[in-house]
Amino acid sequence: MSDQNQTTPDEPEERINAARGYKAALHNKKVSMEAKEHAQEMLPKLNEEGARQELREKSSHMPYHRHQRYGQRSRRDEIPISPQGRIDAARGYKAATRNPLVSAEGRTHARNMLQQIDDEEARQELYHQDDSPKDPMRVAAGLKAARKNPLVSEKGHKWATEQLHEFESDN
Repeated sequence: MSDQNQTTPDEPEERINAARGYKAALHNKKVSMEAKEHAQEMLPKLNEEGARQELREKSSHMPYHRHQRYGQRSRRDEIPISPQGRIDAARGYKAATRNPLVSAEGRTHARNMLQQIDDEEARQELYHQDDSPKDPMRVAAGLKAARKNPLVSEKGHKWATEQLHEFESDN
């Protein structure tokens, strides 16, 4: 494959994705030495770090995720009703506030949505939602398993033993 047929992409996203592909080729055992040499030559030309910097600096760039078209209104402003939906939405917004590829406007929107979503209340609601009685045999089995599990701390072993004694005295 000659460099005459290889052009470097213009868009920063495309350069980042191409660099990812070349990096993967460098670490793949099944790729020929010729292809690895080509990947090594192409990586500096792509200037991945420069592409990432371009994405950070562009304030009016298209959204990084291609599945949402620029300018389209979505249901992103709606707060989910279910507790699990609110927890999941909060996770996404928290991630967006820390993602350098998200625009300043997007981070501000994420912070505003986080203020509206009370994910701690949703966690409590989800925790108390299932008040159905548990199968006593399964509870005892879980406590016994925790006592024998080497990954459980000494404090956890003691707690499981105490709970099992309480559970057996109640039943």
